[in-house]
Amino acid sequence: FIVVITVGFLASKYSRRGSVSGFFLASRNMHWLPVGASLFSSNIGSEHLIGLAGSGAASGVAIATYEMNAIFILMLLGWFFVPVYMSSGIYTMPEYLRLRFGGQRIRTFLSILTLLLYIFTK
Repeated sequence: FIVVITVGFLASKYSRRGSVSGFFLASRNMHWLPVGASLFSSNIGSEHLIGLAGSGAASGVAIATYEMNAIFILMLLGWFFVPVYMSSGIYTMPEYLRLRFGGQRIRTFLSILTLLLYIFTK
């Protein structure tokens, strides 16, 4: 716990958060290992550690194919969306939606939809 807190304080002390690029992309100076670890850890939650283990025990290994297929879908989405994001000069999906559809309403709708989906699907 102390190590995590120390790393967090050191990272916040030496980071450049004065711009959108500095905040979301770490000024494009971060090594691939922390980026990959962050993506992995943000995807793993209690439903993976407990829920999928219970589903696997109840229905066998077939539940694992669902998670294995997610690897390929995420890679496909990455190959499709990363060039679009980079060519547009944006960093987040709400920025893309504002650029693509215009206005603040789409961002508000996305925020409400994300909250509702998070509440009712967990």
